[in-house]
Amino acid sequence: MPIPERFRFAENQILRVKSDLGRISRIRLIAYREGRAEDAAQAQVRLLETELKNVAALASYVRTISPAAAQELVGRHSVAAERFERLKAAGDAAALQGWLREELAPLVNKSEQAAHLVATSIRLEKGKKPEPFGWRMRKEKQF
Repeated sequence: MPIPERFRFAENQILRVKSDLGRISRIRLIAYREGRAEDAAQAQVRLLETELKNVAALASYVRTISPAAAQELVGRHSVAAERFERLKAAGDAAALQGWLREELAPLVNKSEQAAHLVATSIRLEKGKKPEPFGWRMRKEKQF
């Protein structure tokens, strides 16, 4: 697949995952507001799963420019995903919250930064201003 097509495919993949994150976040928020704690907890787990998909999509995008940088993200994603599955199976909400804060949030931030550098580099190479790009929906991750 030619490089421009790979970029478009990867950017579309990121957009789909970001859309899912927004949809699941709204579901979780509504469930909390309506006092449906079980539904909110399930949405929180789906949100964490989708954040892991977000990291994978961002790593795929980074791979189009730097396989070495992407490999680090992929390795950290793999470790995080394995730990998430163990914590989810144990059903310990406090441990999941700790994992989110200590492992997932820093990984998401690092992945977003790497993808931002790739997107900015591509735009600068084409002579464009490094303005915000389509899949960058949030300036800063907040958990």
